[in-house]
Amino acid sequence: MNPSIDEFLEFLDKEDDTDYGDFKREVDLHLVHMAESLRPLSAEQRLQIQRMREQLLWSYKFDIEEMRSLLRYEAQHLEGAPEP
Repeated sequence: MNPSIDEFLEFLDKEDDTDYGDFKREVDLHLVHMAESLRPLSAEQRLQIQRMREQLLWSYKFDIEEMRSLLRYEAQHLEGAPEP
């Protein structure tokens, strides 16, 4: 797996905020950093990362563990060939 994705997954495992607002701000920073280090991105990867950010930032459930699980799943499926 890509080292940037591994780093993001490791961060998700260690992230320990209990406030959803703090959690989403920290995770969003790491998600953006991961996306930047994965460039060039395929169209599918861009859409998937955009969808991940939207789910994180606009979720009204405020369930950190559910969001952590969802982001972990999505990140593990980001691997793919970039566009030429």
